[in-house]
Amino acid sequence: MKVLINIIKIIIIAILTICILFLGIRNIFSSTILDQSYITSKLEETNLYHETYELVKSNFENYIYQSGLDEIVLEDICTEEKVKNDLNTILSNIYQGTDVKIDTTEIVDNLNKNIDELDIKTSSNAKAIDQFVQHICDEYTDTILHTKYETSINEMYSKAVDLLEKINKIVLIVALVSAILLIILNIKNISKLIQNLGTALLASSVFVLVAHNIVTTKVYVEDIKVFNDAFSNTLVTILKDVLQKIQSFGIVTLVIAIVLIIVYAIIVFCKPANAKHIAEEE
Repeated sequence: MKVLINIIKIIIIAILTICILFLGIRNIFSSTILDQSYITSKLEETNLYHETYELVKSNFENYIYQSGLDEIVLEDICTEEKVKNDLNTILSNIYQGTDVKIDTTEIVDNLNKNIDELDIKTSSNAKAIDQFVQHICDEYTDTILHTKYETSINEMYSKAVDLLEKINKIVLIVALVSAILLIILNIKNISKLIQNLGTALLASSVFVLVAHNIVTTKVYVEDIKVFNDAFSNTLVTILKDVLQKIQSFGIVTLVIAIVLIIVYAIIVFCKPANAKHIAEEE
C-alpha cells in the first residue's frame, strides 16, 4: 500500500511540476509579447518610431534619385508623429482587430503641394508624376510594414489567446486538485507535504534554467535580422527581455524550492531530538 501511495505522489508531483511550468511561462508571455501596451513601451524604449521615420525619409530619397526629380519635392511630406500614429494603428489592427487602413492622404497632399510650387508638372509628364506620387505612398506603407495580413494575424492571435485562457483555466484546476491530493496523502505528515511541494518547484526551476541556458547558448539572439535594422533591434530587445524574465522565474522558483527543502530538513532533523526530549521527561 505504501509503495502505491508513493507512486501516486510521484505522479501528482510530476503533474504539479508541469502546471507550475505552464502557469509561469504563460504569465510571462501574457505580460510581454501578447500585451500591446508592453510592445508599445518597447517601441518607445528602442526608439523605433524615430528610426522608422528616418528610414522612411531615406527610402523616399533613394526613390527620388531614380525619378530624376529634385529632393525638395520630398520636403515635409511626412512627420514623425504620423509614423508613430500609423505604427500604433498597425499594432491595434494586430492586437485588437481594428482593421484600420493606413491613410496616405497627408503624404499625397503635401507631395502634390510641393510639386505644384515647383511648377514641374506638365501635360506630358502628368501621368509619370502621378505614378511617382503613388510609388512614394506604396514605399511608405511598405517601410512601416503595413500589410493586408494584419487581420489574419489578429485572427491567429485571438485564437492563440483564447486557447491559452482555456488551457490556463484547466491547468489551474488541475494544479488545485493536485495540491489538495498531496495534502490528503500527507495529512499525517506535513513535513512530507513541504518536501513534495519543494520537489515540484525544484523540478520546474531546473527545467526552466536548463532550457534557458540551452536557448541562450545555442541561439544567437543578437544576430537576428528581420525586415530592417530598426525592427530587428526592437525584436532582439523584446526577446532578450522575455528570456530574462524566464530566467528570473526559474531563479525565484529555485529559491522557494530550496527554502521548502531546508524547512523539511530542519523538521526531520528536529523530530528525533523532540522524541528523545519527550522520552526523557516521561
